[in-house]
Amino acid sequence: MKTFSRIIILTFLFALLFSGVNATAQFAERGSVVGSGNPDVDASGRSVKNPRVRAVHSMDPDAEGGTSNLILKDPYLAYQLGRNLNYREFRERDGVFGPKVANLGGPKLDGTTAKITANNHTSCLGCHNLPNGNPGGGANFSKDSGFGRNTPHYYGGGIMEMLAIQVRASILRRVDTDGDGWISAAESQASPGKLRVAATPGNRLNYGTARLDGGATGVPGLNQIFRVWYGKQQPGGAVTIAAGATGIDGTEATHYNFEMVVWGWGQLVPPSALNPTNRAFLWDPYNAHSGLEAYDPSTVNDPDGDGVSEPTVSGAIQFPATHTAPDPGSVLDPNGNFSLDDPDGDGILNEISEGDLDLAEHFMLNAPRPAFAGTQREYRKGVSLMNQMDCTSCHVESWKIRAGNETFAGDRRMFDFDVTWNNSKNRLEGAIVPLFDKNVDRYDPQRDAFLVDAIFTDLRHHEMGQRFQETGFDGSVNTVWRTPPLWGAGSGFPWGHDGKSLTLRDVILRHGGEALESRREFASASPAKQQRLIAFLERLQLYDIETLPADIDGNGVIERDFVVAGKNTGRERFNAEWLFENPAIIQGNVTNVQGITIRSFAIENLEEAYGLDLELRRDSDLDGWPDVWDAAPTTPGFGDGEQ
Repeated sequence: MKTFSRIIILTFLFALLFSGVNATAQFAERGSVVGSGNPDVDASGRSVKNPRVRAVHSMDPDAEGGTSNLILKDPYLAYQLGRNLNYREFRERDGVFGPKVANLGGPKLDGTTAKITANNHTSCLGCHNLPNGNPGGGANFSKDSGFGRNTPHYYGGGIMEMLAIQVRASILRRVDTDGDGWISAAESQASPGKLRVAATPGNRLNYGTARLDGGATGVPGLNQIFRVWYGKQQPGGAVTIAAGATGIDGTEATHYNFEMVVWGWGQLVPPSALNPTNRAFLWDPYNAHSGLEAYDPSTVNDPDGDGVSEPTVSGAIQFPATHTAPDPGSVLDPNGNFSLDDPDGDGILNEISEGDLDLAEHFMLNAPRPAFAGTQREYRKGVSLMNQMDCTSCHVESWKIRAGNETFAGDRRMFDFDVTWNNSKNRLEGAIVPLFDKNVDRYDPQRDAFLVDAIFTDLRHHEMGQRFQETGFDGSVNTVWRTPPLWGAGSGFPWGHDGKSLTLRDVILRHGGEALESRREFASASPAKQQRLIAFLERLQLYDIETLPADIDGNGVIERDFVVAGKNTGRERFNAEWLFENPAIIQGNVTNVQGITIRSFAIENLEEAYGLDLELRRDSDLDGWPDVWDAAPTTPGFGDGEQ
């Protein structure tokens, strides 16, 4: 319970924050109930409710309010907190944009031309916003060229990351025969001519070759979706990263290592795309688009120096050889909790914490996957059409996540949101499928195998021909792009890496290069057959996660009147707040300003439900700094907790 003194402090701060210029900055953070007299109200319940408090990273599951504690003991609260970090509109007091707005950043191939317009969004939802309030896509912006870059959705983001890490592990197991985490020139020469990895048993895909183009020297012939770095063997036998090396020469570089870069359409240099993990997919756009700099020791936790980190709280390895968060933490606070560096010099320290990334990564790991809005018969007919036109040679239908063992991590998610078509009701419906074991008060992921259907990607880059050519800002030309997953393609508009295709027919007919024969098969098919294929693709859909009818309590029924904490919440659906250890209590029926009775989904027990009084989450002065880090916990200081 709140103490009387804390109530006084909170009352003062709310009056301060919702007055004057700050009032317009509260759009996304709406934690008050209808009729409270406060401006931060949202009767729909969809807005961010919890105040901005930097999350505290902790690997101790018993440290109340630390990230491991939340993920393992209240996983749906951790999911919701991660969701809110993905969706939150950050404010000036949070350090958004820093000293510059819409400035140019990042060099192109010529080393001079700027690559991107940075500091242009206050939220991930600025681009990932279709459907609104979901891990969607849709927005188009100029990134490497004036032709645009189409924003992908990240439904099923955890599955994408797990498959990328699994492909890497499969290749490494085959080629790294001495098990030191590096591939030597000798191991490269002894490796298979083609690296084939099974998407599912019996469907093996070619990812190029681990062999060097010069025999004992040179660079490996891996598919461009992989990014490579090099190492040098020291006299004692250990291999250390050879900074700046571009190939094995036998002296300055003797080994190589690699990652699969699963996020990003593709670009020329370095070969591959942008981000190899969900965590990098968070801190990189936070910095590039919002000027929010993350301090993240988890990214660089690499005790053996091979360029690959130990797993994060959510179990994902990182790749510090190529991807490190922008706030280096060269100077820490006296207790070693947060960075004092402030790289952008705006006076706001540690803008995104290691714990923030833990929670946002947990949300991405468990983000529900897209669905097929049709019957199984319709699905199989559509896949048959794709097979006939050889579409599935690249848009591979299914992948299998392998069960956890000494090589593979298994399915690290806490739950699957299984969405299927109810033909009698002509709608999509969902069901929560737990993927954890409940051990007393702790949820442990089972890390079993999982078959991923209807993903339709080979996780490779391909030469796509002139119709997909992009001329960069600096005049460089690229025609090599990643095979995008087709799940959700029916909800996508526009299509293509550049968003230039306004119909599915147009994007199919743009295919060339390695996909030329498939395009010809489609173009030569009858109009009726073409339309059947397009109708199938249109059924590969995204959906609004939080309004979809869904069985979330596991009783096999979608209740018409689903009661949570004594309140009727209406039709049963997936709202993570109702699965918290302390479920959210909605406000319920209220009379609105028009005199109409509505059901308000604002919540009455915000502090209890969101764990705002847990030891590592408590922020008495609401300045965004948890009390355990705050030198002045009752005096607002947005910069560092004190200043």
